[in-house]
Amino acid sequence: MTVISQIHIVGSNPIHYQMSLNMPSSRRQFIQYSLLASMGLLHSNRLQAQTPAKHSVGVLLDPLFFKHDRKGHPESAARLEAIDKELSRRNYWQHFTPVKGRPATQEELLSTHQSGYIFEIQTLSEEGKDIFYSAYSEDTYINEHTYDAALMAAGGNIELNLAVYDRKIDRGFGLLRPPGHHARADQAMGFCIFNSDVIAARALQKYRGVKRVAIIDFDVHHGNGTQDLTIKDPSIMAVSIHQHPYWPMTGFESFTGIGDAEGTNVNCPFLKGAGNQTYLDVYDQVIHPKLEQFKPEHIIVFAGYDGHWQDPLAGHQLSVAGYNRLVQRCIDSAEALCGGRISFSLGGGYNLDPLAQSVAGSLHTLLALDEDPRYHW
Repeated sequence: MTVISQIHIVGSNPIHYQMSLNMPSSRRQFIQYSLLASMGLLHSNRLQAQTPAKHSVGVLLDPLFFKHDRKGHPESAARLEAIDKELSRRNYWQHFTPVKGRPATQEELLSTHQSGYIFEIQTLSEEGKDIFYSAYSEDTYINEHTYDAALMAAGGNIELNLAVYDRKIDRGFGLLRPPGHHARADQAMGFCIFNSDVIAARALQKYRGVKRVAIIDFDVHHGNGTQDLTIKDPSIMAVSIHQHPYWPMTGFESFTGIGDAEGTNVNCPFLKGAGNQTYLDVYDQVIHPKLEQFKPEHIIVFAGYDGHWQDPLAGHQLSVAGYNRLVQRCIDSAEALCGGRISFSLGGGYNLDPLAQSVAGSLHTLLALDEDPRYHW
């Protein structure tokens, strides 16, 4: 079946899309399919893969995520391009259900960030300059598309998690940029602008009445922003496995929550060289038991792949196979505790080949595809 549709976009000439619904094998077709489905021009928003997966996995990807970019920076659009190339090579796009994103509203941003900070990011982005947010640290850049991309990452993550919670899809993965776990209420840092996972958790609580959300962060850097934003909130459990001592020099095991939130902040810091088994053991011995006590109704995972043994920024020595097993542990917790409701959002990973292979491995695990002997994990 082939659909030919004409879409009128304000301020633009009509755009003609032609695509096969049976084989949307490329990222470009995937985004086009998502756009058509969101406008009611398709009868179904579920892709028809040649080899059906055991679970429907919603994927969020928006063109804006490629426009927040700085050539030569570790966190650039080249990361998504590498992931796209690997998913296309494996013909995985056909398996995903497109989730159409939208910009977060000001009210949704204000659930997590201060108004002055939001205005600051908007103003700096609208100036159209390619600048660093902090001249001192020079780690987080802003260009003319940053504010719009960050709004889309936050709002899109809300839509992805609502789709999972409402069981429109079994599981979700947001290929989001810019990332969010270092973003604080009033400060951008560590490549991050808006903390889209905390924003999504609070949207679930507001729109669906969810009482308890767990955020699991396996990026090799501690999610200091997520910790700061939830340290006094007993309704959100923030779990982090990370390298320590290491930037941003936070994430001590002794930080467990404040007041009524005591016990809902779980830090698992490990020295350089931790490896696959350390991650899996701490998940089994600490994280899953803590989740059992908390009883989340929904789980969000900040999936950073910068702990890979080939990554240039850290030294936790994980492999793709290790990440696959860790992802499966997260899925198993969701199946046991909250009806399988789980989504993932893209975190770090700065060596492009292992990043792309790790993301492909995680999506393979989420889909529960049969093992393909052509691919070495």
